[in-house]
Order: sequence, then C-alpha cells, then structure tokens
Amino acid sequence: MYRCNEIVILNRRVAIAVYRTKEGINVLIEGGDKGHIGAVAVARGGEIVESVCFPGHREDIVCESWAKEISGLVPGPAVAGIHYDGITKEQIEEVMEVLTAQRKVLMEELRRNQEQGLK
Repeated sequence: MYRCNEIVILNRRVAIAVYRTKEGINVLIEGGDKGHIGAVAVARGGEIVESVCFPGHREDIVCESWAKEISGLVPGPAVAGIHYDGITKEQIEEVMEVLTAQRKVLMEELRRNQEQGLK
C-alpha cells in the first residue's frame, strides 16, 4: 500500500505519505512553508523505541504520536517536517487537530486492511 494525501492546513500544503512494507510502515508528514525532516520516531507495539528531534525543531510531538498509535497495528517510523513562518500557539493547535483527524483516518484504513487480510 502506498498513498500520499495532500491537504491544506493554514493555507499551506501538507503531504502525508504512507508506504506499507512487508513487515511495517513508513509515514512521512511534510509541508507548510518549508517541508523538511525535523524529527523521526520509531515505535513497536504502541511504544516508542527511538525518537530523534533535530536541533531547533519540534516535530517530535507529531512523530511520536503517529508512530506510537500506528505501531499498535503495524511497526515502523514516522518522519515529520512541517514549518510555518511566524506560527502562533493557536495555529499550532489547529495543525495538531487536523493531523490527529488524519491519523484517525489512516488508522481506520489500516484496521480495514487487516480485517480483509490485506497488507
């Protein structure tokens, strides 16, 4: 399974790319004003195994929440890099709400695939 959803958050493009491997999954979330890789988190069985947040970045919150929840179904890393110039606390909360909703959609898709015996 491979899919890439492009959504708009705060009038900027954010891409959520999901690549399912034979034994796991890789999720990349990037966009805003400057898409990049600011953090990586790896989880297995609902627990974070490793989390790296590069200096000056705060995407570890996004990566860890995605990796932890998804790994309850499928182990693997979540990688994120979302940057908005001059973002406010309220706008950060909005970004997190939208990303949480998108994670729930992915989780439902993964559950359906498991029930159908798909990988």
